[in-house]
Amino acid sequence: MNGDRSRRVARLPRGLWTSIVVGMTASACGWLLSSALPALTASYVRLDQLTALVLGATIGGGVIGVREYRQRRSVSFGVAAGAVLGGVGALSGASLVAFASGMGTPRFFAVERIAAWLLSAAAAGALLSTIGGIRPFQWIREIVLIAAIGGGVSGIIFTLPGAADVWQAVACIWFGGAIALAVTGPELWHANAVVELVPARGTRWNPILGREWPLYDGAALSLGEAQVACQNGRVTLYPPSGGLIANGHTVREPRFLHGDTLISVGRTRYRLDLFRCA
Repeated sequence: MNGDRSRRVARLPRGLWTSIVVGMTASACGWLLSSALPALTASYVRLDQLTALVLGATIGGGVIGVREYRQRRSVSFGVAAGAVLGGVGALSGASLVAFASGMGTPRFFAVERIAAWLLSAAAAGALLSTIGGIRPFQWIREIVLIAAIGGGVSGIIFTLPGAADVWQAVACIWFGGAIALAVTGPELWHANAVVELVPARGTRWNPILGREWPLYDGAALSLGEAQVACQNGRVTLYPPSGGLIANGHTVREPRFLHGDTLISVGRTRYRLDLFRCA
């Protein structure tokens, strides 16, 4: 437990992969829902806007709802806020180029499609990033950039020749994964540590129902009767009065952590992965 810093984990948090899968699944559901939209409007521009609204709402509600569940916060609020902000963001981005829809040459149409997807993803990511507190400017910049790149790739996929329905489905799924990566990634990979609830013995890890919390510098996290805190880039474990088990050893005094640590507090186990520590 007090070994070399090289023992710090190199993998990305599992919650990030979970969010990407949820984003892709939610986007696929949104794409299926959007199949009924042509019957609601005869306008191509309005169809674009409605599709962006549905995709943004399903992706935002799914990604934020699962994130709130994993961090033991309000799931209903997460779903509602994610759906509203994701939908409004995607709709706003698509509307920025809606006036140009259907104009010009096929090449211009492709550029317009790519711009619409790019702006929709960037706007949805920016609004979804406001859920959960104030983010550092660096995070906002990363979120918008990642979402914009992912949205642009979705636009390119959407304009590929051939089976239009297939490419549209692939574009939508990629769109959801990109927004999920943008919204969830920075808050996890900029954390000093990520604490994960380990499943009870005899049960398998569930990517959706698992619990996971990022730990930032200057913050503390309660683990039952124990606590972990990060100060000046160093993560400290504070055991309860009766002690606890960390990596198979009994710990009764506060101790700095320097690597991947398995903590047992009573019958509950946590895995603490260090990502950015002194």
